[in-house]
Amino acid sequence: MGIPRAPSFPIVTEYVTVEIREDRNPGFPGGRLLLMDGVEASHVDLDDPTRIRFEYLRHLVGVIDAMFGGKDPLDAVQIGGGPCTLARYLVATRRRARVRVVERDAGIVQVSREHLMLDAVPRLEVSVGDGRAVLAAMPDASVDLVVVDAFVGLMAPHALSTAEFIADARRALRPGGLYAMNLIDVEPLELARAVAAGLRGEFTDVAMVSDPAVFEHRTSGNVLLLASDRPLPADATGRALARDGAPWEARTGRPLARMLEGHVPLHDDVVPTHALARLAPLWGRVKQPPGAPG
Repeated sequence: MGIPRAPSFPIVTEYVTVEIREDRNPGFPGGRLLLMDGVEASHVDLDDPTRIRFEYLRHLVGVIDAMFGGKDPLDAVQIGGGPCTLARYLVATRRRARVRVVERDAGIVQVSREHLMLDAVPRLEVSVGDGRAVLAAMPDASVDLVVVDAFVGLMAPHALSTAEFIADARRALRPGGLYAMNLIDVEPLELARAVAAGLRGEFTDVAMVSDPAVFEHRTSGNVLLLASDRPLPADATGRALARDGAPWEARTGRPLARMLEGHVPLHDDVVPTHALARLAPLWGRVKQPPGAPG
């Protein structure tokens, strides 16, 4: 089956308008960039699922590869899927991986099926629904990896950022499992610090990973939060970050503890007041999912 051409028209789903663009580099005919409401949101290579273009995802993959051997079984659940770039990587590099992706927007799933060959991916279960409800229904100690990569506009949903949600994710993880969350934050990283504070209440080892410019408050950007009940791999959260084409840094241990001084976890029944939540009304989104602030 040949690779489908990218549609020349935008596609309106329940929550966003999606555009799919082919890679400009002719050496990668399977590369597809997804824009959601005009913002670059995801990238997938239909020829080579191990080619990861987005920086945060490359660093997350490095941690996963360091924590879980390629020949070991890996049961993973991801909330917020887009074109399922991470899931495609996991099943392509691990014959014993089983991945479940929960995506709230049925239109995104349909776009991925029609234009991004989603149905051709083995050992991948994709469902449409509420990721938090799906996680709550999972048995204790049933997965090795929980990934949260979901957004309302530019903000991670409040319901997926609270201490109560983190506690439920901890319950679903097996001993030695990994929790990972990708979010976007602005100066002074109030959202990332609050989520990290919640993670420190449940896990013995927590890391915050980002571009140095984000840590130095010179720009907004992605922040990757990692947590486990076993030590996170030092190389994957240290030297490997610096070797990447887009070098990032990790805050762990005492440096992270100093960053979190005075910051408390988010809670389900408390309206968020961090900087990104205060900016949310400016986005002017017509429709938001249940549980979203604003």
